[in-house]
Amino acid sequence: MTPIGNTEFFELGDKTALICGDQNTIEKLTLKDLGFKFHVAETQELGIEQIRYTQYDCIIVHENFAGSSVRSNAVLHYLASVPMAQRRYSFVCMIGNSFKTLDAMQAFANSVQLVLNPADLPNLGAILKKSLAEFEILYRPYRDAVSAVGEK
Repeated sequence: MTPIGNTEFFELGDKTALICGDQNTIEKLTLKDLGFKFHVAETQELGIEQIRYTQYDCIIVHENFAGSSVRSNAVLHYLASVPMAQRRYSFVCMIGNSFKTLDAMQAFANSVQLVLNPADLPNLGAILKKSLAEFEILYRPYRDAVSAVGEK
């Protein structure tokens, strides 16, 4: 069994991630290979609390996290309510059997940047690397403008 990253401490400049998923999904994720330090939320309540108090670069949520469905997933509902000024700093990936990997319309409909079918977890490193680069290109001008004005 792969050790879970709950005990990792983040330092300034670290690439950070939060995983809200089952043990099987967590074991298949290759976030360390991409240079991320990560935390794992064991319940929806802990996931929301961690998002509330930590600005994660990447958040990965399984559609059925903690026995929920897409419609009842409290973490996804919380993320949808986060103000856009804050939300634009976190890349969100949702994993689920009902998704077609990289389907932009499914991602948009669920207010996330990436949807991934579990069958494609072995390719997560390459998919996430590409998607994170696109996210950075899209939001860098916004973040630079906000920094120039001194709001963040």
